[in-house]
Amino acid sequence: MVQQTSSSDIQQPPRPPIFSFADGEMGPVSNTVIRTLEKATGQPKIKQLYLDYVDSDRPRELFWADALDRLGIKIDLRRDPKAQIPKTGPVLVIANHPFGVVDGLALCALIAEVRQDYKIITHRVLRQAPAVMDKILAIDFEETEEALANNLQTRKEATKLLQAGGVVVIFPSGAISRAKRFVDQAVDPSWKNFVAKLAIQPDTSILPFYVSGQNSPLWQVAMRLSQTLGYSLMFREIVRLMNKPVTVTMRDLIAPDVISGFGSRQELIEYLRAQVYGPDDKPQIA
Repeated sequence: MVQQTSSSDIQQPPRPPIFSFADGEMGPVSNTVIRTLEKATGQPKIKQLYLDYVDSDRPRELFWADALDRLGIKIDLRRDPKAQIPKTGPVLVIANHPFGVVDGLALCALIAEVRQDYKIITHRVLRQAPAVMDKILAIDFEETEEALANNLQTRKEATKLLQAGGVVVIFPSGAISRAKRFVDQAVDPSWKNFVAKLAIQPDTSILPFYVSGQNSPLWQVAMRLSQTLGYSLMFREIVRLMNKPVTVTMRDLIAPDVISGFGSRQELIEYLRAQVYGPDDKPQIA
């Protein structure tokens, strides 16, 4: 007897990434503006680099490093005296968020050199490349019941990963660093409480990173004027960093017993933020 195969049983090839920072949360008009400006400011170049990468059939575990290589971005890694990536055990990686996509590429590339049991919490728009879909815990910024349910599930998965001895990478602000005025240094907005909840998981070490730099003045102005304009220029900001080094400082590893000594979550958040920005960088709030 010949067993018939239905169309639902046939494995479909993965859908290619959309290559746009437009999504449902912005609305149809804003999404149209974003997609139009993206195509004029760098999206086609980034898309072609990705398609060329897919054709090369590289190992998935090298995705982050390969992405940086194809962008021509070198990580200028600096270390504090006690900085290290533990090879085993639960680790929460925290960092400021000055650029956007490139920050995540750099941190994941560094972690992937040491271990593969990691995931990064990031915007759901970025959970599109098949090579790293299983490495991304998606956050959804839409104000819908479905989005809230998805975010709750992401938080549960992040907590579960730490409890299982894995690594969670998070940008605690949940937003890209901004400058108050044209001449100011861009810094993170207030950090979310969730970072404290993850930090107090049993036996979890904290590994802070500081990524130097910030997005262009044009992006800073655009983001102040309109989130739509800011999103529209994200590909431009990636292209602007191409063929340049990005300086990343690995801070001293924070032991679990240090975290257990804080009386409130807000005190812990302020401490963690200070460890990221370091003694030479005032951790003010944008």
